[in-house]
This record gives sequence, C-alpha cells and structure tokens, in this order.
Amino acid sequence: MGISKSPVDELVDGIDAIGSVIDENLPQLKSRIEEIAINQADNTNTVNELRNSVKELREIANALERSSINLDMRLEELLSAAGNLAFRLDQVQKTVLELGEKAGVGTGDHELVDTVKMLEDRLKRLESRRPANSPGKIGFD
Repeated sequence: MGISKSPVDELVDGIDAIGSVIDENLPQLKSRIEEIAINQADNTNTVNELRNSVKELREIANALERSSINLDMRLEELLSAAGNLAFRLDQVQKTVLELGEKAGVGTGDHELVDTVKMLEDRLKRLESRRPANSPGKIGFD
C-alpha cells in the first residue's frame, strides 16, 4: 500500500493546486480586466463625443433658423422694394406711352418702352418666386 497523507498534507496539496490554477489564469484575468477598462473608457469617450456632436448640431440648427428668419425678413424687404419699383415702372411706362403718342413714336419702336417691359417681366418672375406664406402681390394684375 501506498503511504497515506495526513489531512494537513492533503489540505496543503489542495491549496497548492488552487494556487496553481490561480497563477495560470491570473494573466488572462488581468488582461481581460484591462480590456474591459479600456472598452469602458472608449465607451465613455464615445458618449462624450456624441453629446458634443448633438450640442454642435443644435447650435447649427439654431443658427440656420436665425439665418432663415433673417432671409425671410430680407426677402420681404426685397419684395416690398420690388412692389415700389413696379408701381414706379407702371408710372414711367404710362408717361413714355403718352409722350410717344404725342411725339408720334410707335410703342414698338421706342427703346425705353422695351426696357420698361423687360423690367416688368423680371418683376413678374420675382413675384412667382414669392413664398406661399408671404402677404400680397408686388403690384401686377
């Protein structure tokens, strides 16, 4: 028969076996813990980057909204000026036609009448571009 070990020796052998398993797996465990810590840091950085991106996108959206409002106001100013110009062009056209008739000049031969018509056509094209929510027309029937 073999030599039997005392319970204390068996306990020491068991502890040594556990220590050996721990020693064998400790590097893998350390590596895995480091990997988890790195992933956690990466995730935190990604979340912070996403938060910053959302903040930047909100700022851009606000700037675009302000620009849109400014452009709308500028368009209204331009359309108002175009309306005033249309009224003045209509007056000039009437005066040119009256003067042309008095001088015996045909309206098709008069350069100023053609210019007035060309400007009137351009104003009509501008009117056609007016947004649907803009009040009133420039001044053509």
